[in-house]
Amino acid sequence: MCLVCSVGYAATGVAVLASAPMSQTSSPVDVSGFSELRSSLVEVTRPTIEQPEWLKQQLAAEAAAAAAASQAATNARRATSTLTVTYDVSTRGAVSASLSEFKLLSNQTLNDARGWARMNVRFVEVASGGQFSLVLASANEVGAVPGCGAEYSCRSGRYVLINQDRWMGATPSWNNAGGSLRDYRHMVVNHETGHWLGHGHSSCGGAGQPAAVMQQQSIDLQGCSFNPWPLPSELYSPQLGI
Repeated sequence: MCLVCSVGYAATGVAVLASAPMSQTSSPVDVSGFSELRSSLVEVTRPTIEQPEWLKQQLAAEAAAAAAASQAATNARRATSTLTVTYDVSTRGAVSASLSEFKLLSNQTLNDARGWARMNVRFVEVASGGQFSLVLASANEVGAVPGCGAEYSCRSGRYVLINQDRWMGATPSWNNAGGSLRDYRHMVVNHETGHWLGHGHSSCGGAGQPAAVMQQQSIDLQGCSFNPWPLPSELYSPQLGI
């Protein structure tokens, strides 16, 4: 076998391949087609895919479980820590009612197990500089406060104003429904303090039902029965963050 001949033949073949021109068979790309395709895709409306019923039920159950867990955590925090709220007591105008009795009964109301204390809140009277001020005021003094009137009690800013006339005699609406004066005093202190806690007014939930403490029971029971204490649904406070 001629080794030199083989090598020469291979070299010649490589040279021939290297010198052969490459075929130019590809055609130019028409880019206008891409623009048309892009416009067509924009106009395509994606179909709405309805969740199957089993998935809806599962998601609803998971949301309910999360809400229950959140509420349980809130309840646990309330059960393990008592929040102290301070308040001071004063009078305005010509007050003839006993201030010592007003202080005693108001404190009993605020810390009663049927009232706002159910939020695990303890109300402590201080000599001055409380978080809110509880004021026994004459009717004309209450009426002199912007946004208040002389006929009823009122809350204005940090001041919880108890109208002396109402403290001593309740109102026709309350008395006609058979409510006692002591229960009215519970109610009016809870109602006006409720405003300071961050509540607005509410309406009767249905004829014969206990009124919410934030309903204006002094004016009209609206078919509800009188009730001096906050309902379970009212046991929260934007003011205190609970």
